[in-house]
Amino acid sequence: MPYLLLRLMLALALGFGMGLAPVWAAAPAVPETLVLGDGNTALELTGSVPTWLEGGTRASIDEVAAAPQAFTPASALARHALNDGNTLWLHLRLVRAAGNTAHWTLNVPAPFVDAVTLYQRSDAKQWVAQSAGDTLPQTLWSRRGLYPEFTLDLPSGVPQDVYLQVRNFKHLSLPIRLATAPLRDGQRQLESVGLGLVIGTLLTLAALSVIRHYEHKNPFDLKAAWYGLLVAMSVAQVNGVLNALLWSAWPTWADYANSILPLVAVGTSLLFVRKLYALSTHFHRYDKALEVIAWGTLGAVVAYVLLGRDMADRIGTVALLVATTAGLLITVMSWRGGSTIGTWLMLAYVPQFLCLMWLVAEAFGMVTTQWEMRYFMSLSVALSVPTLIYALSRATHDRKEVALRADQLPTQDALTGLLTAQAFQSHVEDAYQRAIGTREPVALVLVSVTNLERIRSTMGDTTAEQCMLRAVIKLHRILRDVDPAARIGTERFGMVLEGVASRQALTERLVKLVASGLIPLQGLQPEVTLQFQAACVLLHDNPVPPERVLDDLSEVLAGISPRTRRPIRFLEPVPTLAAPLAPLAESA
Repeated sequence: MPYLLLRLMLALALGFGMGLAPVWAAAPAVPETLVLGDGNTALELTGSVPTWLEGGTRASIDEVAAAPQAFTPASALARHALNDGNTLWLHLRLVRAAGNTAHWTLNVPAPFVDAVTLYQRSDAKQWVAQSAGDTLPQTLWSRRGLYPEFTLDLPSGVPQDVYLQVRNFKHLSLPIRLATAPLRDGQRQLESVGLGLVIGTLLTLAALSVIRHYEHKNPFDLKAAWYGLLVAMSVAQVNGVLNALLWSAWPTWADYANSILPLVAVGTSLLFVRKLYALSTHFHRYDKALEVIAWGTLGAVVAYVLLGRDMADRIGTVALLVATTAGLLITVMSWRGGSTIGTWLMLAYVPQFLCLMWLVAEAFGMVTTQWEMRYFMSLSVALSVPTLIYALSRATHDRKEVALRADQLPTQDALTGLLTAQAFQSHVEDAYQRAIGTREPVALVLVSVTNLERIRSTMGDTTAEQCMLRAVIKLHRILRDVDPAARIGTERFGMVLEGVASRQALTERLVKLVASGLIPLQGLQPEVTLQFQAACVLLHDNPVPPERVLDDLSEVLAGISPRTRRPIRFLEPVPTLAAPLAPLAESA
């Protein structure tokens, strides 16, 4: 008997539960009431929100509002399986705190969303719609801007139901932010200034590359300008700037440009760095693979014409991932190969790769969606432009310097880069003419490294040449840009010092040179010092003809002892002989 009674009770309980199952399934999801203005001026939805993924696109707002049982709670940042044939509905219940007089706004910081429509009731209980999205012309937006934004009409202290209708061609996670109107004005200004600085800098770098091409005639500069322009357009497109300013009347292109421009920019980047690194020299096989990846990335654009949007977008995402990974690998290879700019390029490409991996993880629902990642990605991509242009400028500068030195070989010493003795002689003649013509103060100095031959005999030619280069560096510390200097002989240098009016001023400069030579040279063992001696003449006080002034200064140097305490000597004027008086007496 107890056993039968127990079975009867279980049957009744099961039947009661099954009878209530349809009621429980049909129970509507009640949205959480969000209080606006109760000590807060802005909030972002992160909790649970009633959602309904409609299987079509025909449901009206009246039908949606009359079917609360269709909504189920879901995370506000959940990724929804949207496509061209369905619609996402979100149900929000908002109330403005009693006594709060601020006007509130709702924005969706996603410039790439196809269409968003906000429905709220007016005083006449009629539904009022506000729409935005990149498939709509900006003239149809409720408020023109970088991404959808709507004005909320909320009576004080009275909860109001608000519905969002969202359409997109692919899966989407929809960030929703609410803020007061004054706060939103400040946020918009901050976004505009930040994007303006980034885009303006990129356009400036592109213009600089055009100027460099005009100056150096290097075709790589034009490629750099084109790449900088593409990156500027991509950053502007991803953040909604181009949709709002350039093609606000062409929504179809505005929608597709979000996917096409990044592909073109990344493909062009690979072609640019491939030539910049000259991979065919050291990594022939990888060079070919990189070329195929670059052209494949550019070719992925054709998929948006031949295939459906969803399939083309998947192909484009894979192409971006492969191309960015290839760009990172080439940067690592260049860095490990000892490239002087490898570190800077690593700082640009590593954040770009990490941001892309985060976005891919978001696409597969592996991490929580962070709408701010769009800004980090834009900044990391933008950083690649100045680094690549810097790399190009370094390469151009090195080539230009080699060519310049080759052109100057007839007038410059191959080891030190100073003038040759023949070229220096013309400067001496010009200084002499100025000294006797306009009494312009000019000093001529002949400097000798007296212990260079001893260094050569004890430590070898290589060390002696290093000491000569160190001596040139020390000479430049007392020279100005207008002062010509030359290498005269094996261990001697000549200098023309403009504007030196007195022996004291010249001596003070040369004392610094002599003292710097007594400091042991770094990196040489045993310690090596340079012993400078100088012979000088003030041409405006002692105008020795240029054809013999260097020989006279050489005689002064030859007369200085290696152990002297006076390493700085001056060429004294030749004494003037008195004229004979006898002829005068006879004439008298």
